[in-house]
Amino acid sequence: MQARFDVLKQLNLRGMVAGSAIIDYHTAPHLSVEQYVREVVAGVRFDTNLSKQLHKGFRIHNIIPNYLPDDPMTLGYGVTIVWRNPDYQPEKRPQAVIQPGQYRFNLRPSHP
Repeated sequence: MQARFDVLKQLNLRGMVAGSAIIDYHTAPHLSVEQYVREVVAGVRFDTNLSKQLHKGFRIHNIIPNYLPDDPMTLGYGVTIVWRNPDYQPEKRPQAVIQPGQYRFNLRPSHP
């Protein structure tokens, strides 16, 4: 994750948006997903995935229903998280370091 932050800073990008599974939601099915997320954000409850991302500086943007629809741990839910680059300088243009076509990916099928 630190490498991603470093690239965002180097390129002078505003930040990053990602999805996060709330993998311990199954331990509190009596709570609404909104209440569960509020408690994780407040530090009242620990979520093995989301709490670590919050600690790294991500903030919650919104709840995503059907993020992992068949996952019994998340009860299907996730959240959109946003990390804002504290070094972002809007007056500077983003600096590109990777040219199109510089890297080639060889994607293999997941099964034969």
